[in-house]
Amino acid sequence: MNKIICLILLFWPMFTYADNWPDIQFPDSALVEIVADDMTMHGFPMRTWAVKDKTSQMMMANFFTKQWQNNSDKFDAQMFNGDYVINSLQSSFLLTARIHREYDGVTAYVGITQNIDEDKARVNKGKFPTPNKSIILSDIQSKDIYKRGHTLVIQSGQSLSASYHFYRRYYQRRGWAESTAKLSPQVGKAVLQMSKGTDIVDISFNTKKSKVYIVANQVKEGR
Repeated sequence: MNKIICLILLFWPMFTYADNWPDIQFPDSALVEIVADDMTMHGFPMRTWAVKDKTSQMMMANFFTKQWQNNSDKFDAQMFNGDYVINSLQSSFLLTARIHREYDGVTAYVGITQNIDEDKARVNKGKFPTPNKSIILSDIQSKDIYKRGHTLVIQSGQSLSASYHFYRRYYQRRGWAESTAKLSPQVGKAVLQMSKGTDIVDISFNTKKSKVYIVANQVKEGR
């Protein structure tokens, strides 16, 4: 999950529905895994893959550069914290590859993000309760055949205790059962897990530099 979050945060600076997503070709020698083929981040549709190969970092970078550069409205490729990052804006899509060097080759995180207008993005966002004056730092939604996932990172506008009790009361009032509940103000942390039928929400709270950060992961059955 941390790798997925890092990839999504990389895409965030540049987010019109289109009927057809662009095709991405991968090296024949690579192992390609779908990370998400039906995801939204802050309401923007997104698809991501993890690509592993025994080639060099620059060979992998050259592969995507040759594939994307001539089709780009805007193109950028540069080193970033030891990874080679490629961004290609193609009409209403942003294509990105972040290529990380491994001891036996490379791992590339490749994604496509639809560049839709802000009003449609707001419609795509799923509603999730937040304490007063909070800031949503990351909002990720994913779907598969059986489940819908929703993961958020929130900077709370309330204290640790107030944030914890906000969510505890919110779900209790709506008939959710408490599976795990632990508030530890002395160490600046708390955890909460609530369930209702097959739906589950896990919420962790962490205090850092006098600010409270919340990570919420909700899983619901069905699409």
